[in-house]
Amino acid sequence: MITLIGNPNAGKTTIFNNLTNSSELTGNFSGVTVEKKIGKYKKYSIVDLPGIYSLIPYTKEEEVTVEYIRNNKISLIINVIDINKLNRSLYLTSRLMDLNIPILIMVTKVKGNKVDIELLKRIIGINIIVVSKKIDYNKLDRLINDTNKDYYKFKKYNDIKTDIEKRYEKIDEICSKVIISKKCNKLSNIIDSILTNKYLSLIISILLFIFIYYVSINIIGGRLVSILSNNLNRGIIYISKIIENINTSIVFKDLITKGILKGISNIISFIPLIIILTFIISLLEDSGYIARMSLMLDKFLRIIGLSGKSFSPLLNSSTCSVLGIMSTRTIKDKKERLKTIFLIPFIPCSAKLTLIIYITTVFYHNSFLIFLSFYSVSVLVLIITSLLFKKTKSSYIIEVPSLKIPSIRVALKSTYDKVKSYLFRIITVVLFISIINWFLISFNTSFNYGVRYNNSILYLIGYKISNIFKLFGIKESVSIITGFMAKEQVVSTLSVLGNNLNKVSAYLFCIFNIITIPCINTVVAIKNECGYKLMILYNTLYLVISYIVSIIIYLIIRIIM
Repeated sequence: MITLIGNPNAGKTTIFNNLTNSSELTGNFSGVTVEKKIGKYKKYSIVDLPGIYSLIPYTKEEEVTVEYIRNNKISLIINVIDINKLNRSLYLTSRLMDLNIPILIMVTKVKGNKVDIELLKRIIGINIIVVSKKIDYNKLDRLINDTNKDYYKFKKYNDIKTDIEKRYEKIDEICSKVIISKKCNKLSNIIDSILTNKYLSLIISILLFIFIYYVSINIIGGRLVSILSNNLNRGIIYISKIIENINTSIVFKDLITKGILKGISNIISFIPLIIILTFIISLLEDSGYIARMSLMLDKFLRIIGLSGKSFSPLLNSSTCSVLGIMSTRTIKDKKERLKTIFLIPFIPCSAKLTLIIYITTVFYHNSFLIFLSFYSVSVLVLIITSLLFKKTKSSYIIEVPSLKIPSIRVALKSTYDKVKSYLFRIITVVLFISIINWFLISFNTSFNYGVRYNNSILYLIGYKISNIFKLFGIKESVSIITGFMAKEQVVSTLSVLGNNLNKVSAYLFCIFNIITIPCINTVVAIKNECGYKLMILYNTLYLVISYIVSIIIYLIIRIIM
């Protein structure tokens, strides 16, 4: 068993992906890897563990790494170190040396400081392989079979404080010998001073994301969605004509055209927009800007009772709430972690984005202000709800990576993985529920086909459900229920059933679905991280808050109109 161990942001997951041909998420801040990942490299099993700074865990993600090291037999440690953070990286290396396990060092980010690798290798007695753009697999195979435990031994002291001080003294001495020159990028420093300015940083962040969404929705994404939607509609008409010429039952024909194609076509048409947004955010992550946002938003987040540690999970939740909840394992303070988990579903994920785009497109002619208002309401609800909790007092320390030109390849790979996951949900959950919806609206309780909507099974079920969701009609109430399986299903259900919404009710309907109980996968993730009691409490609060917010917005609209 070969185990990848290193500091957060050292490049472990990138190494893991290259060795195992995997496509795990990479990023420029801690919390990307929140649990171990296992892959195969030739005859070897490779394990990628969350980043750590020492063998004393402070967060749940660090506990994953330390517990794995303590409880598993490891044949080789590949210690991934960042050459630009050599001093701190070697401290972890020194702790790994104490384990008496064969070690191989992989050096990443070689474009920064100039280091005498051969001298470093002779001093610490560990084989080192430098990873630039590609891994030298032949050299790697040779070094894997040529590892030993005969490396430099750091002197141990009983007092932990003394031990740490003496280790760093020795590490500083080693670094002074092997570091030939340190990189100083004046342009990067100037840009950094602007991006991290305490007055400008928040304004820049808000304007940047407004610009990103405006370009994505109004300029590029909206047009691509329209083109794809028109082509899909033509395709459905063409397929319908082909099926009509086939000598088969009307039930089968309607299943294909009205159940399957109509159910998923609207969702698929929004994929270009999701691709564009995901790609741009991936570029920002890889550039190091997102880590700076986390740092600069720390003061603002403390006002609402959180800290900069909550930023990464909240940002991750814009892709998927489950990913955001998993990312909270980086938060040491338990109260802040539980609070962040509760707030995560208020951030519209890619599935809720589908509904937002649908409502904005169908009822508001692609109005960017309406689109932006859905996010504004979500953030406002998050802030107000957060203020109801007690403030946390956790400290926040983050390693801010160097600014760099983002990799198009990395961003494309990250986008591909996220969109692939989105498509998988459409092909599985959304397709399955679309077929069920078609069946329920097409048959009555005697299983006679082609009945009126008022006599269908769905009407009987929807009538009962609509007594719970009194704000909306039967069809909308059914779509809310199917949305608990997958939020994309709300759009799919409305496509199959139709709707009786006007501009006002459509707006309220979208707000309600954004805030109410999340999809079943998110509910399960909350249960796994918080337990059954908090899961039940959280979901009850989501339902209550969604009602309250919808009613308040309705009253505001009535006053304005």
